Amino acid sequence: MAVCGASEVTAQPFILTMSLCVHEACVSMTRASPHLHADYDLPCPQIEMQDGVPHATLFGDSYYNADDGLAETRHVFLDGNDLPERMAAASHLTIAETGFGTGLNLLAVMAEMKRHAHLQMDYVSFEAQPMDASMMAATHAAFPEIAAEAAALRAALPPRWPGYHLVVLCAGQLTLHLHYGDVGTILPTLDMAVDSWFLDGFAPARNPSIWTADILMEIGRLTAPNGSFASFTVAGSVRRGLEAAGFAVEKAPGYGRKRHMIRGRKAGHAPEGSASGKSASGKSGLGKSAPERAAPARIAIIGAGIAGAALAAGLLRRGATPLLVDSADAPARAASGNRAALQSPRLTVDHNPMSRLSAACLSWAARASDAAGAVLASGVLALDAPERMAARHAVFRQQNWPDSLLRAADPAMLAKVGSSMTATGIFYAYGRVIRPAVLVNALADGAEFTGGFDLAKIDASGNGVRLLSSDGRELQADAVVLAGGARLASLLRLAGGDMPVEVTQGQVSHVPATRSSVQLDCGVSYGGYMTPAYDGLHEVGATFSRYPDAPEDDVAEDDAAAHAHNFALLPDELKRIFNGVMPTGPGLRTSYRASLADRRPVMGRVGDNVWMLGGLGARGFTLAPLLGEMLAAEILQRPVPLARDQRAGIAASRYLQVAAG
Repeated sequence: MAVCGASEVTAQPFILTMSLCVHEACVSMTRASPHLHADYDLPCPQIEMQDGVPHATLFGDSYYNADDGLAETRHVFLDGNDLPERMAAASHLTIAETGFGTGLNLLAVMAEMKRHAHLQMDYVSFEAQPMDASMMAATHAAFPEIAAEAAALRAALPPRWPGYHLVVLCAGQLTLHLHYGDVGTILPTLDMAVDSWFLDGFAPARNPSIWTADILMEIGRLTAPNGSFASFTVAGSVRRGLEAAGFAVEKAPGYGRKRHMIRGRKAGHAPEGSASGKSASGKSGLGKSAPERAAPARIAIIGAGIAGAALAAGLLRRGATPLLVDSADAPARAASGNRAALQSPRLTVDHNPMSRLSAACLSWAARASDAAGAVLASGVLALDAPERMAARHAVFRQQNWPDSLLRAADPAMLAKVGSSMTATGIFYAYGRVIRPAVLVNALADGAEFTGGFDLAKIDASGNGVRLLSSDGRELQADAVVLAGGARLASLLRLAGGDMPVEVTQGQVSHVPATRSSVQLDCGVSYGGYMTPAYDGLHEVGATFSRYPDAPEDDVAEDDAAAHAHNFALLPDELKRIFNGVMPTGPGLRTSYRASLADRRPVMGRVGDNVWMLGGLGARGFTLAPLLGEMLAAEILQRPVPLARDQRAGIAASRYLQVAAG
């Protein structure tokens, strides 16, 4: 597996590995899998520093001008797109670039944004061979005037995994969307409207793969009306490709020893599904077309758990006013109120669209939890249990993944739990064990909150939305988002829709720590899950009793049966750290989860001024932080640069029905 440097973000050593014997069926599946030896890692850039300038040995080209790379960036990309003037006049801009490289172009934009406190920006960038923080530090040393911006970028860098990563910079003003992978493969999957392009990368003669006619046509498709581009190259094939893509291209004075550069503008209509409030399919919910309208300013969010809080954070950062509404008297009182929770991905051996979305969600969720101070422990060990998971893990171990995403469990630290276990498991270094309330409250900080509001009616017949409670109170907003967890189906019916939501009751045991168990300091999953000790108690769970909908009143609990179920899920090796006996009288917490039949979340518009985010099942703390950000962007008509198949896979339209009558 590729390792670029010692500074990979939060790739911490783990201290517990366990495993179970692999069943014959697992061995058989491994031998038959067409995905054996698949490579889901990224190549490391091969860089030599020549007179203080990074030089890519693979392409025989430098990352920036040897005379003054920062001045070149400002001349070609900022001035070439008239950005200082446009940034002063606009409230929001979207910039995209075709090679992230050292991040120098972004750093120049970040420095310029200091002059524009009013501006919100989305910056979308692509990189096939991303640097790690230590590599970047060497390249940034030449530019002391942007040292603060460079340090902030390096501190915020995501893990080097293929796929999408969200990064927030400039105190929330700038949203960086980093796509790690081949730009020619990624661009055709996106729908957005870009105001300005930085066409960067190595010279066309040295790296022709990112200057193809197909890529230039995609750039044209993704450009907003009157959107612009600028590039250092004047290669004839590039000029002709951009003209064919709809740009009016002109030569302009180049920087330093380069006599010319090119720049241009594009006229025409906005790309379908770009910034019109439409879903990834170009259609709105309930089968209607979404009319062009101003983005809502005040958005009510029904549900103040992790989904609602994540959405509130995304709306706040983009300048909107979120109002969290809950029947409880404070946030994080329902399923988000457990003492501890695990964040881990749900990966597949073919790393399909939902697997890639899961990785993207973990990338942001772990970093958000770190920033919120919500982390109890880093790392989650997934044991080879149950049997279906053992078969999957057996294939994983013969594939090439980034070490900080997935690696085979190392048995060296088993002594921490006083066990002599053998065999296998998978370790997620970016997994987290968190305190849910800490993360929810950090995300919800700054949002209005109305508690004790038992929603009885949603009236979205006018220009905005009226919310009526069972006690006669009324709230008004421009739009409403249904994020009520297990109450999702009943909330949706109030909005005139329906969806086959499955609700499960989850009961988690609070198990007193033992002398052996206190040494466990990562999360463990095995069909159930166990957390490290927190305030003297482990969380061990959980039950999955099914209901057709969330019960109006809590079902009478059989505590002893719930504890017995949770203890029975524990592998024998973990039972031994409790001396093989479930302690008597441990505490228990009951909550409810909502999921859809395909076990995917649901996100998107469901009607005029009505949206939803839910169906998160048992992975809310992994999925919600990123999906909340993405839904906030969609509601406010900002870019949502997730791949089209990922957005379609979680779209509300796949299950949404219009209620009869």
